[in-house]
Amino acid sequence: MHTHINRNQRIIIGALLREGYTQSKVAESIGVNKSTISRELQRNNKENGRYHAIHANVLARERRKISKHNTRLIENNNALKQRIEQQLEPLVSPEVIAHKVGIHHQTIYGWIYRSRPDLRSQLPYRGKKRRRYAQKREKYSGWTKKVKTIDVRPDVSISWEGDTVKGDTRAQLLTHVERTSLYTRVDLIPNGTADSVHSLLKRRPIPNQITYDQGSEFALWKMIERDTGADIFFADAHSPWQRGKNENTNGRLRRVWPKRFDFSTITQRDVDRVVYKMNHTPRKSLSWRTPMEVYEELCCVSEAN
Repeated sequence: MHTHINRNQRIIIGALLREGYTQSKVAESIGVNKSTISRELQRNNKENGRYHAIHANVLARERRKISKHNTRLIENNNALKQRIEQQLEPLVSPEVIAHKVGIHHQTIYGWIYRSRPDLRSQLPYRGKKRRRYAQKREKYSGWTKKVKTIDVRPDVSISWEGDTVKGDTRAQLLTHVERTSLYTRVDLIPNGTADSVHSLLKRRPIPNQITYDQGSEFALWKMIERDTGADIFFADAHSPWQRGKNENTNGRLRRVWPKRFDFSTITQRDVDRVVYKMNHTPRKSLSWRTPMEVYEELCCVSEAN
């Protein structure tokens, strides 16, 4: 079997040749076939016919680099390269694209980091580390004393998680994500007050089960229940993992509108375009179905019951 000569072996080969060893003796000394030594000398000798380990190693590395490039799947397929470039954006990850074009997502990541670093800004997390939260539970106080906690939340077919996404000005996003389908609804609100949240939900109700965090913007939860028919519960303070689907969704929105973005510069139509993309993009966690498809199935089951 053909084996590759490594750097340490090349140093030994050079030293033995200088001592007058034959190719057969050199091969025997480092445990390879003599034909391997013959090929090494033919490929990596200097122009004067002499063998030098460092020079040989440089030549070998260059050949390996060229050889790998010639077998790169994306670099050598312009049509595939264009398809990936056209589809890649912060809301469409390499994993989704890889599923569509029939390759492994690591192949796309490798191509980007190796040959197209200009596309790194389109990657979902762009190298950021995910935050790790300590499991900390605090007692309910103030307006949260009489809320319904997540501990008593029943299992139902359609259940939402909600939160707000803050920007650089008073304008914010009110986000809701359905826990099973990941179907998302996002509303632009003028500020993060409880009145704004109540007013929006009264106008555009979600008459299902909703779980919020303990932010003051949800202090009018009883009025929301009264005016919308929703059944509202609250996660523990400082426990975002209890609303993990919503936290993940907000993170996806941050790919489009990063922290300190001024939400007063966009309209609800702008928001709807982004959310449409999210709801109609296949997700691996949904067996490559879209949130819209799964949500419609849930609604049909719920209506049948």
